[in-house]
Amino acid sequence: MAEEVITFHWADYLVLGVFLVFSALLGAVIGFRDRKKATSKEFLMGGGDMHWIPVALSMQASFLSAIFILSTPVEIYNYGTIYSYLGISYFTAIPIAGYMYLPTFYRLRLISAYEYLEIRFNRTVRLAGAITFCIMVLLYMSVVLYTPAIALAQVTGLPVSFSIVLCGVVCTIYTVLGGMKATIWNDFIQMIVILVGLLVIICLGAEEQNGMNSVWKENEEGGRIIFDEFSPDPTIRTTFWTQTIGGTFVSLTMYASSQTIIQKFLSVKTLKKAQLSIWLATVTSVLFLILVVIVGLIMYAHFADCDPLLTGKVEKTDQMVPLLVMEVMGHLHGLPGLFIATAFSAALSSVSGSVNALAAVTLIDFIRPIYFHYKKHHISEKSSAILSRVLALIFGLITTLMGFVAQFLGDLVLQIALSIFGFVGGPLTALLSLGLFFPFVNSWGALAGLISSLGICSWIAIGAIIAKYPHPILDRSVEGCPVDVVGNESTVTSYFFNSTAMMESTVMPIPGDDGTDVLWIYKVSHMYYGLIAMVIAVVVGIVVSLITGVAKDTDPKLLFSWGDNCCCYCPRSVRDCLKCGAGEPRDEEDESLDGSVEKKEMDANGLDNDGFGEFVTEKHGIEDGHHYEDVDTGQTFRPTNVYDIDVVTGSNNNKTDASDNVAEKRSSRKSSLSSDEYDKTHF
Repeated sequence: MAEEVITFHWADYLVLGVFLVFSALLGAVIGFRDRKKATSKEFLMGGGDMHWIPVALSMQASFLSAIFILSTPVEIYNYGTIYSYLGISYFTAIPIAGYMYLPTFYRLRLISAYEYLEIRFNRTVRLAGAITFCIMVLLYMSVVLYTPAIALAQVTGLPVSFSIVLCGVVCTIYTVLGGMKATIWNDFIQMIVILVGLLVIICLGAEEQNGMNSVWKENEEGGRIIFDEFSPDPTIRTTFWTQTIGGTFVSLTMYASSQTIIQKFLSVKTLKKAQLSIWLATVTSVLFLILVVIVGLIMYAHFADCDPLLTGKVEKTDQMVPLLVMEVMGHLHGLPGLFIATAFSAALSSVSGSVNALAAVTLIDFIRPIYFHYKKHHISEKSSAILSRVLALIFGLITTLMGFVAQFLGDLVLQIALSIFGFVGGPLTALLSLGLFFPFVNSWGALAGLISSLGICSWIAIGAIIAKYPHPILDRSVEGCPVDVVGNESTVTSYFFNSTAMMESTVMPIPGDDGTDVLWIYKVSHMYYGLIAMVIAVVVGIVVSLITGVAKDTDPKLLFSWGDNCCCYCPRSVRDCLKCGAGEPRDEEDESLDGSVEKKEMDANGLDNDGFGEFVTEKHGIEDGHHYEDVDTGQTFRPTNVYDIDVVTGSNNNKTDASDNVAEKRSSRKSSLSSDEYDKTHF
């Protein structure tokens, strides 16, 4: 007698439906409440006054996708608990991002992180960085949308295409209507849903196996408890080193260089609270990693003697967690719906933040400069606000379409997702690192480092995916399956090649050759792609800069100060040596209050003549509050310092003193930052 197939009950559909409708309605409510503050800054940055706790969970939710929820347990099932060492990388990478990368962006108050690249290098480098980010996010989002779709298809029988559209449409609706605030608050609620869903499946799964002690014992007997893999061989898929060293660089791409995270970081009112959100995100990241590892252990204990992939119960490994859910708590109507809502929560939180970030980058880094180039004036604030929503809608639709492409990626979803952060996000992180940590690197070196790193890492990653080097997986068994489940020879022979071997073996052979003909570099673990990208970009960037002429007198306020932050108790001579060619900060004594100042011609948006924050005209004015009035024309101007001007709203972030030396201001225009009063005022 065949096993009964458990599918969604009407109560499960109800739970999932209520969750999706609530997500969409929350965006509508926030959008309606803030309709009178319908500015692009409000839409893209949440007004800049969000509480740090929901922002922390939202930052973590950006990359706690359905891939993480559904694929990590499979990773434990296939390769053992060695994957859990990834948690160590969270405690290194995320604080590094919060204290070495993000503070510079916060002090500059940049909406797009890649504006920094123009201030530090030039416009070409800025556009290259923005394009790289867009490519990374679009590739990653396609996989993110596809993963919960196959989960829903497994438990409902609905087409995968329907699930992709459902998830994409709901996410697009609340992002377009509510902007960053809707994204952050939805993320906050979705993280709670994810936590509850994981705890429910863990509690019921452990109870089915007579407690966690039995689960642990079953995994020990099955060889899944692995913590002693310290081989330095980079071709081994998962070791202590791939997870700690390689994992650190993968996590850096998520938290240090992604507009998705930077935008949320800047939405907090003060730098101190923003850094608190980083620490909370670190702790919650480790917590959720532990939970999904436990789900993986429970899944192995449940399927230890009857692997569902070998018996044909599922077609893809990412359907194993949904199958576990249905078999463990399918009789408890409503709970399977809660878990699928968990998978959808993870997908929605990732997609919404990325859609918002794509809208910000496209508006700030592409549309505004192009518009000014042809129209000779800037887009009005009202038009910017409308464009922000239109862009969010367009990218929501594009992401949904990209979800269909992911259907052709096979069973390597987690590997591909992490590979994207490595071979695309890695070079982007390296580019920002060249700007922040190497004062002598010039624009030629930065661009050469990005291009070479992106080219080589893309070749390695794409080649590895095509080559499909067969990293060996741990034993699987069908010895405990009912006869009618394993009796289908056509299903079994696709894995074991003959029915006799199926009943005698507990190992799942990998179809195809043994990979001896695969190029060595294709065998390298995908967790090292970020590290490889960093090394290539830094080496090439430094060499090219030395050849073409190093950058001189780089403003230290655009850099991370090794001497002041890491060696603050060292002698002055040591700290000066660590500047590596950085210039001196602006001399405050050169400034006066006589009202004479070199001005930028600003429009209503607070942008200068060319839209990129360069000094174009020279004006002398009289100080009038936070504005300056030109004595010749009577026209009101914003402060001269581009870094004190909010690039979205045009508001003055900080009132600066005027300079009485116009020539000096012109020669140091890109190195001029706000005075120390800026830090005192804002932090």
